[in-house]
Amino acid sequence: MTRGTESDEELAARFRGQGRQRVAADRRRDAGRARRVHVTIAAAVALVALVLTGVRLGQDGEAGAWTALYLIGGVVAGCGVPLARAGRTRWALAAMCLGAALASLGDAV
Repeated sequence: MTRGTESDEELAARFRGQGRQRVAADRRRDAGRARRVHVTIAAAVALVALVLTGVRLGQDGEAGAWTALYLIGGVVAGCGVPLARAGRTRWALAAMCLGAALASLGDAV
């Protein structure tokens, strides 16, 4: 080897490092996308639960157990937004599912 050129080992190490950087960048991009999707869905579930509370209160005019279930479901689903923004997407998904389940129980009462 002449002076100023890289050895085969150094060149191979740089090549392997590029693949790791690309994988790391892909993971960061996928994680960011997952956070955005979870934030959007959690906000939508919370908003739907709160809008349905307003609609049902406007129709019937009386509050009951269903009102509490809708509101609790909306709050629990809304808790998924900060969880997802913090990167806790599994907990955010659990909050969304629980909030949607509580809000749907409001229809059953």
